[in-house]
Amino acid sequence: MNSLVTGNDLMLVMPIMILLLTGVVIMLLDAFKQYKPLSWVAGIGIVASCVVALPPVMAGMGVTLQPLAMHNMMRTDATAALVHIFLCVSGLLTLFFVGDFMKRQVARIYDIYSLLIFALTGMVMLANANDLIMTFIGLETMSICLYVMAAMYKRDARSNEAGLKYFLLGAFSTGFFLYGIALIYGGAGSTNFSAMDIPRLASNAMFYPGVGMLVIGFLFKVSAFPFHAWTPDVYSGTPTPLTGFMATGSKAAAFISLAAFINLHPAIAEDPKFEMVLVICAVATMIYGNIVAARQTDLKRMLAYSSIAHSGYVLLAVNGGERGMEAVIFYMLIYTLMNIGAFGLVSMAESTSEDNSISSWKGFGRSNPWMGAAMSIFLFSLAGIPPFAGFMGKYFVFAAAINSGLVIPAVIGILTSAIGAYYYISIVKTMYFDEKDQPKVITSTHMAPVAGIIVLVILVIAFGVFPSLVQGYVTGTIGNTPMAVPPLAGVVH
Repeated sequence: MNSLVTGNDLMLVMPIMILLLTGVVIMLLDAFKQYKPLSWVAGIGIVASCVVALPPVMAGMGVTLQPLAMHNMMRTDATAALVHIFLCVSGLLTLFFVGDFMKRQVARIYDIYSLLIFALTGMVMLANANDLIMTFIGLETMSICLYVMAAMYKRDARSNEAGLKYFLLGAFSTGFFLYGIALIYGGAGSTNFSAMDIPRLASNAMFYPGVGMLVIGFLFKVSAFPFHAWTPDVYSGTPTPLTGFMATGSKAAAFISLAAFINLHPAIAEDPKFEMVLVICAVATMIYGNIVAARQTDLKRMLAYSSIAHSGYVLLAVNGGERGMEAVIFYMLIYTLMNIGAFGLVSMAESTSEDNSISSWKGFGRSNPWMGAAMSIFLFSLAGIPPFAGFMGKYFVFAAAINSGLVIPAVIGILTSAIGAYYYISIVKTMYFDEKDQPKVITSTHMAPVAGIIVLVILVIAFGVFPSLVQGYVTGTIGNTPMAVPPLAGVVH
């Protein structure tokens, strides 16, 4: 094999190279104290990366493209390009809220922009990796940036606690992940997905320990039960706009990478033991996340626990082959929109930690009618209430689970969604119907976050009413036929 990277390889991974270059430029501007253009440079770099990644998506609707690059270590097909764009969306939307949030804090830390870009680079590498070594590099690139983000405000005790807990538990999960890679390499003879001898691995004593440890590492990153303990404290202590980014982009990348590995070969995807483990984790995650979220009195912690529940929903579809992958990608895009919107609105209102108390939002809908309406839309979408996008996201995830024969877990997921609807709607009730007995929460009126909220509201409504705007591309790039689900699918395709 030629050890040199060809020019064609560089062209195929050009979207990632643009992100890396953007991060370097931001670091140089920061070093020379040129702070004003940082957010614009970050936004332009992300948009440019998406534009370069777009042609494979447009051409990939039934067209055969070169699927691999960098010695088969990176996937570069139309699906990989679409995933790249979806992940970049999480970073781009986060930029709407970061600058305004820093202005209202005691200290402005401009390193946040380069960290966001490098974390985004790691997410793309993780989601589109075709080799376990590249998967690990992407995972750690993303994780190290997120550790620093969590501990960004070093004078804040909650931020210090968040960073330390995330780092220690993340390092622990990394040990599982690496040991799993070592065992899989010993059994399969390669770390490359295209070269692994999976039948040989499946007949080896290293099969269950290796794949099991790898899955444990992934389950930690998506905060699935019982590896969820870090989530509420880390999300509470992380700067709020970055919490939305952490809860969406990193989970999307980890879920897509996990689904790609599990569906690599029937020996893994169809193994009843692994399917049972994933189903048990999914059911426990949905039940635990929703029940505990319903008991929270802090809005940010409630959103953190609800994110655990959403991980359970997605986990149901992970083992569903191409249809499951389609549902995972679609759901994570929708979840990105509504979750960044909810955390973004919290960040716009946040001046002290007390602002996150649910009781502080009493009367918010009456005193801030437009922002109250936007928050209600995000909460209704998170609850899965039509006609908002969250309903279609849950529909495709549960449909994929049913198609895989997981009828009872899907029914449990639907029932636990009712618990989610209770605590999401209770926030709406607090904003509109509870008498205000504390100083009202006042949102920022800066142009950038307000524009971000408007964009997110439009997308959440549009993708709920016309889900085919996204679903058509997801189905087309994966090369799958329309999902064999009940007649409601006719609305989508």
